Amino acid sequence: MKVSRFNVLVQESDCNQLVYNTLTGSIGRVNPRLTAMLKSKDLSKLESVEFAEVVEDLKEQGVLVPSEMDELKEYEMMHKKWKEGKESVEFNALLTYDCNFECPYCYQGRGEKGEQIHGFKYMTPELLGAFEKFIKKTTVERGAKGLELVLYGGEPSLPKAKAMGMELTDKVANWARERGILFGLHALSNGSLIDKDFVDWLSNYGARLQIPVDGAPEMHNKYRFYKENSKGSFEDIAKVLGMTRGTDVETHIRISLTDETAPTMEKLLDELKARDLTHVYPDFCYITAFTNACADFKDHTLSDGNLFEIMPNLWREAHKRGFPLSIRPRVQPLPCSSVADGSFIFDPFGEVYKCWELVGLKEHVVGRIDSEGNLSKTSVYGDVLERNPVNIEQCRNHAYLPACAGGCVCKAQWQSNTYHAPGCGSEKYLLKDKIKVYVETLELPNTPQKDIKGVAFQKIEGRQQPKMSHCYVLV
Repeated sequence: MKVSRFNVLVQESDCNQLVYNTLTGSIGRVNPRLTAMLKSKDLSKLESVEFAEVVEDLKEQGVLVPSEMDELKEYEMMHKKWKEGKESVEFNALLTYDCNFECPYCYQGRGEKGEQIHGFKYMTPELLGAFEKFIKKTTVERGAKGLELVLYGGEPSLPKAKAMGMELTDKVANWARERGILFGLHALSNGSLIDKDFVDWLSNYGARLQIPVDGAPEMHNKYRFYKENSKGSFEDIAKVLGMTRGTDVETHIRISLTDETAPTMEKLLDELKARDLTHVYPDFCYITAFTNACADFKDHTLSDGNLFEIMPNLWREAHKRGFPLSIRPRVQPLPCSSVADGSFIFDPFGEVYKCWELVGLKEHVVGRIDSEGNLSKTSVYGDVLERNPVNIEQCRNHAYLPACAGGCVCKAQWQSNTYHAPGCGSEKYLLKDKIKVYVETLELPNTPQKDIKGVAFQKIEGRQQPKMSHCYVLV
């Protein structure tokens, strides 16, 4: 046996460390003596039969692995399987580039820039029909057992877009149900136009809804205001969040951290709690200036160092106030669904993209569909799918690899002008904090560590199933 190359040790206290295995997703607690063995990779003292029980636990967690096991190859096979996997498909409907907000950091373009880039275009009924055909055809061809639809924009709850999105969803969902295909719905909206009927409709699908909230009310109103009259939207958004309470809508708020919003975060959490909105998931996220459309917002974006110094405390503050958190690290075969063969983003021009943050940038178009829902791929499609983090030198030898999968594809493009480079982001800076804060939030039974002659190990959580990530943070 040998020590896994994918162990991450996290200092929990003066006495103990947490050990997280990025390939299995397991979490355990180890004492100083066992920590020293794992760091030195000297397991000779564990070979005695008296330590067999601890060794078996460590093997079960993936902390120790067979000597002949090539873990890098194991991860590469997992990456390939998920990239090429046919069991599930994901279709993102960018129903319109139009929006009733004019947020200063909009990466798709607002005002004159938006007019030049996309003209605030909507999908036509003909294109919507072609998209529906493509969804059904692709799902059948791949033999998929699961289908996810994402309603997205612009603003997908604008009346014209909303009607199209609901029609498409109902048709596809009914079609999937008749064939025994599991259907999932996600919606990303600024929230301003959502009413009780729409919430009930989302609830019927058990949908995941994401709405941005940018700090305490006065700060949010400075960033997220109506195009028509510059009026802030906080009160309207708070009402909508209240509508989702007690429904089957899994509600997330995307909270943008900038130099201006970050100081208002605790005030925001207090405000939401006072309004009895602690059912929502607060997702603290970063704002980027990747595209020319939002380049003039760059001065307000936070450096990685500053951003990731702030977030652990915000998780703790949110947990203290009773909000649910979604911070548990997970095994990620892919950095996000953008590099999966069965994932597509369709825009109102009939153009297909892989990454949400790259929509509207013609050099990143991966294909186009015709009126019959047939996809013609560009060379970019193959280039994106060829991305393999195991072939990226900075990634292949890093213990974090199965937790980040090489990082953000868009960030790689932005920084290195290629998809085949590291896109280091939150996992690089926050993985250890995620593990530590997550364990703090657990109500663990008072189970003592298994201690054999000064070698102590406690299982906290076992192996986890790999899970596809969606890059909701960038919308």
